Amino acid sequence: MSDDFKQKLQDYRDGKLTDEEHADLERELEKMEVYQSYLDETLGRDDNNEDFKHSRRGKPSIQEEQMHRREKKLLRRGKWKVRFGTVLTLMSLFIWFTVLSAIGTGIYYTAGDPDLGDIDRDVIESAIAVGYPNTSVHLSSNAGPYFNMKVNSSITKRVGDEYVQVGDFSASFLFSWMRLYHFSWSDSVATQSGLFQFPGTEGSSSDQEWNKLEKLPEGTVAEAYVSYNRLYTTDEILQRFKGKSMDPVWFAVDNGDGSDRSGRDNNVVMSPIGFPANPVWHPDDGKISNRSEQKTGIFSLMGTSTTSYPDLDMYGSGELRDENFIKTLRILTEHKYIAKQLIPFVDMKQTLEYVEKHGVHIYGAVVTGPTKEILKLKNDPEVSGIHVGKVTLWNWHE
Repeated sequence: MSDDFKQKLQDYRDGKLTDEEHADLERELEKMEVYQSYLDETLGRDDNNEDFKHSRRGKPSIQEEQMHRREKKLLRRGKWKVRFGTVLTLMSLFIWFTVLSAIGTGIYYTAGDPDLGDIDRDVIESAIAVGYPNTSVHLSSNAGPYFNMKVNSSITKRVGDEYVQVGDFSASFLFSWMRLYHFSWSDSVATQSGLFQFPGTEGSSSDQEWNKLEKLPEGTVAEAYVSYNRLYTTDEILQRFKGKSMDPVWFAVDNGDGSDRSGRDNNVVMSPIGFPANPVWHPDDGKISNRSEQKTGIFSLMGTSTTSYPDLDMYGSGELRDENFIKTLRILTEHKYIAKQLIPFVDMKQTLEYVEKHGVHIYGAVVTGPTKEILKLKNDPEVSGIHVGKVTLWNWHE
């Protein structure tokens, strides 16, 4: 048998022959089978030979069985090649879809000024700032493929002159739908409720809280929730802290029936609404200056800019603060789905309507400072109650 013929047989087995070559080789193999049969007869092979019997009964010969086995192998190999090709095609499509969706996600969340990513982060930060006294987050975001964006931040409270971490927050967006969110509190004090009592009602006694302040040592600073027996404008409440060695950090605002109140004589506000002393500035509140861009790649730019926000008088600027608070309520009303998830017990639309009609009036404040300075509020005739929050070691700077 020549090497060329052996190579043809090898190519036949591997399915590499063209249709014409495949037909020619099969004709040659048939000739060889006829020749082999002739040799068997001339050499006197017994008629009882098993191969001959099989052929007489119509059963395939050994050569035919070998041919069928080769064909089955070729069919199996062809099927696996098709399956493998299908898998590779699907994987390629999946990779391309992932790449294209990642590009689309980046465009989606960065489109506009402010972009959608900034808007979603602003809504969450605003909701937490107005619905959780003396609590703030500063979100960072990561946009992935399939139009998903994840945001996360540590949750902090100001105690004394420092911001203390009390937990973590994370959320996931699909387009602009916040489908998942999670508060992970590391401090049980941060989750307390019933911190304020409304003016004109008989509040529960604060004797235990005052005693707590008396027993705390000098070298500590505290967070305290102070309730007043009347309503104040923003400027009026700020003036009450002028000259005191403590800072107001959050103000509880009367929102009519927009918040749940429960307890004896309906006096305890379970879900207060308010605003921080340092306003939540929104993306369109600032003025951008010193903008510069630097090319970092063929299709990428890196930009830097400086944003300035309105100046505030520490014990004034009430009108500006009120406008910022009302604007925040409008944003939360517009994005009511996110607001309802994060502040479930406050009717944001009703709150906005009430505040727009009656103005911003404050009945309580979260203050922080040296423990013994806060204790002096016990002698203030307009203070109706107090609740002590988080306490830490001294970090106050006069």
